[in-house]
Amino acid sequence: MDLLMNAARLRPTFEDPADFDGHIRPVRLSRGTERTRLMCCSSYMALGGVHQYAQLAAPFRGSRDVAALPAVGFVQGESLPATPEALFRLQARTVSEYADGAPVVLVGSSAGGMVAYSVAAALEEQGTPPAGVVLLDTYLPYSSSIGQFENAMLDEMYEREALVSMEGVRMSAMGWYMHLFDGWKVPESSVPSLLVRASEPVGEVDPDASASWQSDWPADSVIDVPGNHFTMMEKQVGTTAQAIEDWVADL
Repeated sequence: MDLLMNAARLRPTFEDPADFDGHIRPVRLSRGTERTRLMCCSSYMALGGVHQYAQLAAPFRGSRDVAALPAVGFVQGESLPATPEALFRLQARTVSEYADGAPVVLVGSSAGGMVAYSVAAALEEQGTPPAGVVLLDTYLPYSSSIGQFENAMLDEMYEREALVSMEGVRMSAMGWYMHLFDGWKVPESSVPSLLVRASEPVGEVDPDASASWQSDWPADSVIDVPGNHFTMMEKQVGTTAQAIEDWVADL
């Protein structure tokens, strides 16, 4: 990670969203008739991207618009955010343009949940809060829970390497974001939030561990769904999507 972060220091950065070198545009994954739209925020890990949400969007086709935001700085020629706030302001502006006055719920899987929650807080600060935010098995960055099977999660991630090209731009961006989110704290927000947690761990859990292996993100509502951190977005994605739909419909 030190090597990746130092490599990222050679890349240009931006503080003002107007100075961003690149073009972040939502990718539409589903089209529907319901008024409230879903906007998914990509994870900043090496495998992150709009493809994370392709299977999740499928059950919503015909009922609800679903789009996803690419990770910033993961493409050749794109600059990286100088601060977490620069990222959140850029994505908040993009979400507002996408919503076009309609209510929108932000969704984030894994580390993408931290981005989604922070963008929701940024929109709230601007006076245009989203209708809600959904975190899909998102862990607090300083949580001891995830440490119990961190290596197993990395193994699972690299088994899915065929989804993207693990080249220098993407890897250096991941190192940069790990640096940016070091010491990050959950922002204060009154936007309604839902944590959808996996009901199965990735790998073996330490029986002597004092903390639960599940996420302890302080969401307003918590729902456990079948699958682990990865399969809840793959083989068991149907129940994950239904949990989101039920909560959004009740907002």
